[in-house]
Amino acid sequence: MASNKISIQEKVIEANRYKDEGNKLYKEKNYKAAAGKYHRALLYLKGIDTDLHGTPAFLQAASIHPDQKNCISPELENQCIQANISVNNNLCACMLQMENSNPDRIKHLAEVVIELDDKNEKAWFRKGQACLKLKDIDSAFESFKKVVELSKGSNKEAEKYLKECELKLEGQKMKEKKLYQDMFRPRVET
Repeated sequence: MASNKISIQEKVIEANRYKDEGNKLYKEKNYKAAAGKYHRALLYLKGIDTDLHGTPAFLQAASIHPDQKNCISPELENQCIQANISVNNNLCACMLQMENSNPDRIKHLAEVVIELDDKNEKAWFRKGQACLKLKDIDSAFESFKKVVELSKGSNKEAEKYLKECELKLEGQKMKEKKLYQDMFRPRVET
């Protein structure tokens, strides 16, 4: 009886095919359909993790240990990493365009990319956008600060968001200061 199981290489090819279809839909501004394609690509990429006994190859140094039974070549591991970075980043961008998307999910997807490539400017930017939606101004500030650092100041939109965060943080500090002043102000009894 023949096995219907496809190889890891074939899964990477399928993931990239779905990613490319998602990219086409994204360019057409069909964000919901594009997100569906990116989700399918992620399923293929997660299938690779399952093939390696549930251990993400790109997170385990042992994944390329030559004596390990279920290992993949460094080249294939790099293909998996690049596909994961691209698909997660694209899904972030897509979800940021959708009205009722979950900012926690967007933040998580951006963090997956950052875990794989901590110098990924797009992922830091998208994490910052998600944090703003979550009203987590401190994290948004840190994310946009990282974008400005990585882009060496060339990302003007990140600089704009960074200033917006600074203003919001200053406003929060002023409210807190007033609150504490009111708390410790002596009460006048009448």
